[in-house]
Amino acid sequence: MARRSRRIRPNKSEQAKESVDFLEKIFERSLPNDSQTSDTAAKHILAIGKKHGKRPRRNVKKMICRSCKKSLLPGQTSRIRVRSKVIFRTCLRCGRVNREILIIKGDKQ
Repeated sequence: MARRSRRIRPNKSEQAKESVDFLEKIFERSLPNDSQTSDTAAKHILAIGKKHGKRPRRNVKKMICRSCKKSLLPGQTSRIRVRSKVIFRTCLRCGRVNREILIIKGDKQ
C-alpha cells in the first residue's frame, strides 16, 4: 500500500496574522465609502484577535468600537473631542466613550 503524502500547512498563528492584515486593508479601504463592509471587517478583526491573540495595528484598533464592534468614522459614526490633552472618542451608535491621553514630547508638567 502506498503512503499518502501529507500536505504542509502554514502555522495557525501565521494564518491568523495574514488574515488580520488582509482584513485591515479591507477595513481601511472601505471605511470612508462602505460602512457595512467596514463594520463586517471590524467584527472579524476583533474575533480573530480574540481567538488567536493576533491584535490589529494601533491605528486600526482606534477606529473600532469595542462595545458594538463596528467601525468609527469621525463625523459620521463617531465624535472626537480634545480637551486638556485628552482625546475623547464617542461612538454615536452605542454611546461608548473611549479616552486617550495625549503625550506630547518635550512637554514637561
